[in-house]
Amino acid sequence: MRPDITITIPTPFLPLHEYCRLTGTAIGTARDMIRDGRLPIRDKGDKRRARVEVNMAALTVEALSGCTVSLNAQ
Repeated sequence: MRPDITITIPTPFLPLHEYCRLTGTAIGTARDMIRDGRLPIRDKGDKRRARVEVNMAALTVEALSGCTVSLNAQ
């Protein structure tokens, strides 16, 4: 029987500056990653000047998909 592991994402979206601070990524590098699709962000809809927020939930799923685990989102 495989054990169940629960992963809690305390903040599913982080402001870009906070993501950069936590990861040590330069803001310019993060903006390049957003532009070429390597860093997922929350859709801003029609608010072009809205704050850019990094989708940490999508990054977590991406990281786990590279492992030999089965994912069940609840």
